[in-house]
Parts: sequence; C-alpha cells; structure tokens
Amino acid sequence: MENNKLQQISSDFFQNSLASSPTSAIMRGYKEYFDQIEDFTEEAFYREEQLVNEFISRLGNIEFTSLSDREKVTYGMLEFALSSNKDVLLDKSWEFGAGVSGYTGYLIDYNQRLFIPDVESADMLLKRLELYERLYSQIAEVQKEGLLNNRVATKRNLLRTIDQLENYLNTPLGEDTLLLVNFSTDIGESDISSWKEKAKKIIEINVRPAVLNYLNQLKTDHLPNGRSDEKSGIMWIEGGEEAYLRALRKYTGHKNTTVKEVHNIGLSEIERLKTEFFDIGKNVFPAASSPEEVIHKMQTEPAMRYESKEQMLQIAEDTIERSYKPLAKWFTVFPKSPCKVLPAPTESEQHAPPAYYVAPLPDGSREGTYFLNTYKAETKSVFEAESVAFHEAIPGHHLDRTIAVELQDVPDFQRYVASTAFVEGWGLYAEQLANEMGLYSNDVQQLGRLGNDAWRACRLVLDTGMHGMGWSREKAIKFFKANSPIEAINAEIETDRYIAWPGQACSYKMGQLKIEELRRKAENELGDKFDIRYFHDEVLCDGGITLPILENKINTFIANYRS
Repeated sequence: MENNKLQQISSDFFQNSLASSPTSAIMRGYKEYFDQIEDFTEEAFYREEQLVNEFISRLGNIEFTSLSDREKVTYGMLEFALSSNKDVLLDKSWEFGAGVSGYTGYLIDYNQRLFIPDVESADMLLKRLELYERLYSQIAEVQKEGLLNNRVATKRNLLRTIDQLENYLNTPLGEDTLLLVNFSTDIGESDISSWKEKAKKIIEINVRPAVLNYLNQLKTDHLPNGRSDEKSGIMWIEGGEEAYLRALRKYTGHKNTTVKEVHNIGLSEIERLKTEFFDIGKNVFPAASSPEEVIHKMQTEPAMRYESKEQMLQIAEDTIERSYKPLAKWFTVFPKSPCKVLPAPTESEQHAPPAYYVAPLPDGSREGTYFLNTYKAETKSVFEAESVAFHEAIPGHHLDRTIAVELQDVPDFQRYVASTAFVEGWGLYAEQLANEMGLYSNDVQQLGRLGNDAWRACRLVLDTGMHGMGWSREKAIKFFKANSPIEAINAEIETDRYIAWPGQACSYKMGQLKIEELRRKAENELGDKFDIRYFHDEVLCDGGITLPILENKINTFIANYRS
C-alpha cells in the first residue's frame, strides 16, 4: 500500500518537474516539451509553491517504516528535491541572476546539446523559439522587481552577462547559436535547410529584439546599482544571510553546519595538503625550498602551460582511454554509454568553467561528453590535465552520472535529481581514487592532483569568506593564488562563479570528505571482508543521493557484510 503511494507521488512529482522546467525536460530527451519554455511570472511561482506544499503533505502521509530499504532511499530523495524546490522559491535568486547564474544559457549553451529526432520535433522547436520573446520580457520584469528590493548582482557579473549578450547579438544571423542543434541523420538536408530559414526569421523578429531590450535594461538600470567588488557576497543583499545559510546546508549535505565550521575545514585541509604537496613538488622543482615556492613555480614556469588547443584535447582523450583499463578491479557496474571529448562551445568559452560534463540520454541519442575549455590554451595549466579528466570523465562524473541515468527499477526522477555534494564529492574523490588505481603518468600530474585538491579546499574558505564573512573579491583572489597553483585567468573566472552561485563551490570538498570517511569506516569494520568494488557499487547504485542517505546505506552495507 505505502509503496504504491510512493510510486504515485514519485511519478506525479517527475511529471510536474518536467512541466515546470521544459528546458530540463528537453535536455533529457522528452520530445513533448520541445514547443515549451519556462514561465517566469509570479503566477507560475505561486502555482509551483502550492504544488510543492501539496507534495510535501502527500509524502508526510506515507508510513516510512513500512518501506523497503530502496524505497526509503526514494523517499529521502523526494524529501531532498522538495526541500530544494521550496528553498528556490523562497530565495528568488532569479531576481539577481548574472554571470554564470544569468540567463545566457538559453541563447548559447542549451540548443547545442539538443538532439532533434524527427521533423515534427524540429517544428515544435520553432514554436519554442517564438516563446523567447516572452521569456526575456519576463526575465527583465522579475529582475526589475529584484532591483526595487535591493536585490542585484555584482557589477562584474552583470558585465559578464552584458558581454555575453552583446557577443550573441553581434553574431551574424546565419551563425546564430540557436541554430546549432544536432539533427538526426534520418532528417534530410532540405528539411534541415528549411528549418534553419524559418528559425532565422523567428530569431530576427522575436528573439533578438527581446534580448536587446533585456540587455539595455541591464546596462541602464542594473549596472549602475550593481554591487561592488567590496560587497561580493550574497550577505549584502536583502535576505542574503539567511539565503546563504540555506544554500550552504543544501550544497554541503550537512543540515546544521555553520559558516565558520565550513571555513575552518577549508583552512585545515589546505594545511594538511602542504606537506604532501612539497614532497612531490621537490621532485619536479629541486630548487624549491617551501610549498609556497612550488606553487609559485607551477604558476609561472612556461613548461607548466599547454602548447596548444590540440594538445589539450589529445591529452584528455589519451587519459580517458587509459582510465578504462583498470576499472574491473575497482567496480563491477559500468556505464554503457561511451565518453567523448569536445571543446567548450566557442560562443561561451570565454566565461565558461575550465571543464564540465554533460550526461548521456537513456535512449543513447546523446553520449556522455567531457567538455574542455580550450580558450587561450597557452595560458592554462598542463599539470591539471589528468586530474580534471579523471574528475569529469573516468572514474568521475561519466561513471556516476551515466550509471544514474541508466539505472533500472527506480522512479524516473531519481535518475536526474541529485545532491551536488554527492556528485561533486564523487568527482573529487575520483581524482584521488585515480592515484590508487595507478593512473597518473608522472609527478607533474601528481602535483596537479594535489593542486586541484587544494583548489577545492580553497573554495570552502573563499565561498564562506565572501558570502558569510564579508570578504571582498580581491581578498578572495589573493587567498586563492597564495594557496593553490591556479593560474590568474581561472582564479578570476572561478571567483566570479562562486560569487554568482553561493554555496555550490563548497559541495566538492565536503562531499569528498564524507565519502572518504565512510570508506575508512567500512574498511576498519569489515577488515578482510571489505571489497572496494562492492563498496563503490553501493555508493553509486541509487543515483545522486544525499550524504545522509549515503551514510545510512553504507551503515547497512557494513552490517550486511559483517553478518
């Protein structure tokens, strides 16, 4: 009885999530949403709030103790998803989104990930393009409301959004990024050509004028009122301190954590890493006399930079190919989808993160893809090549996200809803696991592994410093450069990302530490009975679960193997 209730709520919740976020639905391959787009109105927000409260009430009426262990995981993930949605509606971050959290993705990124299976879907997508006029008018309106309530982005992140919008509008119509969709080979060239001509007319008449109006509003109204670098954190806007604490607890997976606690964990991790960092650093830079000197040499030595875009991509491909070979010694469950490597889209590369991963679709129409930002390749650090590939691809996100998408016998929502602390924690754990697997090719790449670990530790300090302690952007960047080998261009891009996305940067290190803690517990309590393959399978077999759910699962895993 109770499991039937749970299945029904899971199904209803998933259908509602698709309807409320058509873009996410399209990215997941749901064809029926190709002619829809998000609704950014007070009426839509109110409807969503009522639905969330209704789901919470329905879930609360289920007798938790009568559920199976796997059903309890589903229950917990529904709780997490509903709580997250409630926080989003409470925080109203759409009122001050800019930079990485702005709305340029609708123009630059999303369409390039779309797979168009047939002519009917292509025609539906034209109707979606017509809705861009409404979308950007609504975004302009909600951000105008935010401005009236002293809720505005930083000047710098507003400038990033303005720059992206101007670049988009300056792109020749025939090269518009909204045209860059992936058509099925079953669609003929004449149909594709016809679609593009229709799309160009819509873009010219509906899309670009609306984007221009929004751009002008940002320049005229928002930019003069944008927060300065001195007030970089969300704590400086109305309701910001409370919003940050909610974000911090969601992204770290710890319901009762504090700003100071997370900040101090970051400082402690930085100090812990310095000894190992110096031990390996001496092998690469024999003249170095301190960890700080190793960091300086990594930041300044020409040999620590890539030679070209082509070299970046080649190393990534070679690293991923090599990482498949020892997997069977560490896992028994593997992704079906291959992992391909592509450069980040040219249109967004200037402001995009150094690397990111896009999961495959369950039907195989889109492969798992590791995007590598090759912008100004000669300025970027070659020592990060392998650790980043392990994080984004194998044994990192390609493993955990693809296994999640390919899960059987779980509600549909569970393949996609994920705790960031789990997903990014696994990615960082994977960087260190790759070392155990013998995948790093030399000491330079080992330094990159440690440097990236220090980078994630710095995030705990920077994020809490800016959003919870009043740090300036300059102070954050200075700390970043002093305690990690990150190059200058990425130090600035990354810091601005943390400013625009409060709390998210803390998920990596906090998630990694919890996974490592649970592994040590399992190893200590099971002794000879411990098998790393089954531990990893247990971690990954239910999708992107929250850290409390993971802890419960591993405790049960230990108890079952002990008996």
